[in-house]
Amino acid sequence: MSDQPVLTSPLLDSHEVAALLKVSGSTLSRWRADEKGPPFLKLGGITRYRLDAVETWLDSLSNERR
Repeated sequence: MSDQPVLTSPLLDSHEVAALLKVSGSTLSRWRADEKGPPFLKLGGITRYRLDAVETWLDSLSNERR
């Protein structure tokens, strides 16, 4: 095993992701319900988003338009 730390993507809460995407919290919540938004995790009932997953989701949206 290596002594190097394992790098993981930071976890963001709904408010941070909504601000990043410039949408309201209710829009983000609706996207979750409709399975249209970025992938998320439920940790003990708390919703969190991995930053790299949000960025990948955004990239996939721009690739769909090409």
